[in-house]
Amino acid sequence: MRSDIVPVLELGAYAAHIPYHMTWAHEQLPYTPEHERFLELECISDILEHLL
Repeated sequence: MRSDIVPVLELGAYAAHIPYHMTWAHEQLPYTPEHERFLELECISDILEHLL
């Protein structure tokens, strides 16, 4: 998970993440948080089922 998602969740916002095979080490956290406002998607079109 990218480190920039955690502050978004802490502010009370929703966050979606689409993993990419190359990510800088400093952008990664060693865990994926379980959070009701966090989605991990395979592709951007997957977000439609969560918005509609």
